[in-house]
Amino acid sequence: MLYKLKDIASQLNFNIRGAIHVGGFVGEELTEYRSIGLTNTILFEPQQKLYEIIKSKCQDGEQVFNVALGSEACEKKEMFISDREGGVEVGAGASSSLLKPKIHLTEHPEVTFPTKETVQVHRLDEFLKSENLRALNYNMLNVDVQGYELEVLKGAGSILGCMQLMILEVNLAEVYEGCPLVGELDEFLKDYSFERVGTYWQSESWGDAIYVKH
Repeated sequence: MLYKLKDIASQLNFNIRGAIHVGGFVGEELTEYRSIGLTNTILFEPQQKLYEIIKSKCQDGEQVFNVALGSEACEKKEMFISDREGGVEVGAGASSSLLKPKIHLTEHPEVTFPTKETVQVHRLDEFLKSENLRALNYNMLNVDVQGYELEVLKGAGSILGCMQLMILEVNLAEVYEGCPLVGELDEFLKDYSFERVGTYWQSESWGDAIYVKH
């Protein structure tokens, strides 16, 4: 996440009562959630190694689940696992995706995808229900899943009605094969009364965007 939650909450005069974070990596953003006093956080991380790291960091009120999210329920898919010299400490695993890398290969030649990992995929709406988690306790959704964001949103279903703030990784180019571009996310979320109010472009092809419900 390239934004500071304190700044977002202050600028938008917004109270975050609970966050759902999809694509947790190593849980580095837990400190951001704690910085605004948030103790109601759910993270999803399908990579087993990274899930274990997050699990070791979680405190009271923070939960992590070792599943991927998408638009289809309870199916298994192969995930392209990223690697780089130096390991997790320098971002190995951060670029892993359910989509095959494309432009990413030339933009970041230091990152390779030598292995695959079979992961379980669930819909967000059905998964929360199965875990007896009330969607109304959360009003922020943070999705950083390397081009799979639209599939996660489609699988959120009625959960989107509970959200008021979203932070999504967005693309201007096909960083991963078949990934939607930012305009497609804008159009999809427009039907749920969300507007993109800020975008931080990390490169010419991708960045992070803030969406607010009006």
